[in-house]
Amino acid sequence: MTDKRKSRLARFKARTGKSLAAILVASGITALLVGGLYQGLTRSRDLIYKDHLDDTAAVVDGEKLTFRDLAFYVTYEENQVQKSALAYDPEKPWDYWDSNLGGKFVVSEAKRASINMAIHDRILLRMAEDSGTALTTEEKKQLENRTTDFYEDLYDDQRENLPVSYQTINRTISDIAIAEKYQRELAEKNDDTFASYSFDGKAYKRLRKKHDVKISDSWWRIRMGRITLGYGVAYSSSRKNLKRKTGK
Repeated sequence: MTDKRKSRLARFKARTGKSLAAILVASGITALLVGGLYQGLTRSRDLIYKDHLDDTAAVVDGEKLTFRDLAFYVTYEENQVQKSALAYDPEKPWDYWDSNLGGKFVVSEAKRASINMAIHDRILLRMAEDSGTALTTEEKKQLENRTTDFYEDLYDDQRENLPVSYQTINRTISDIAIAEKYQRELAEKNDDTFASYSFDGKAYKRLRKKHDVKISDSWWRIRMGRITLGYGVAYSSSRKNLKRKTGK
């Protein structure tokens, strides 16, 4: 074989090798993209909350917290965010729900707040039980008023769309009252503030590190704003339901 033919053959092999390598790399990238897209779509598919009440949302020190256990927190958080949404744009509050504020999506932060409040209360509730903390007769009377206030503060469609029974909601409110009483005791015992032991407080964050907490992937697939508020694909059809008993 002449030197020229060898040279042409070498250049051909080099070009072919580079082309083949490019094809393999492109194929690999495509496979990764398709796989990632599929997984993303699967993970992002919204769950129908009422169909998953017995599913695990989180596990705290080996104890399961189900979607049913978190129903109060979801209802409460949707109510609080909706107040901000209506102040933001009374005609199109869903624009607020779907917005990104300070680099954080409102919907995602609502999910995060709900699950973290529930974890916080479960940790403190179990600690309260271990220490013998319980509500007094007077505190139980105050709890009745607090429960009534909670329901009166809900929007009409929230009361209609509660994912669980009133008994389940009431039981959670009672547990929260005990957890909060222990939170005050804990703050006084450690010469700290009540706020520092809230779910986003510094003292509580240190405390939480001592507990085994795992949040289920399925929790992030719920769609806040569509559980008790009745938002569908179109917002306008549910606008008339977003009124209080006063009609305001």
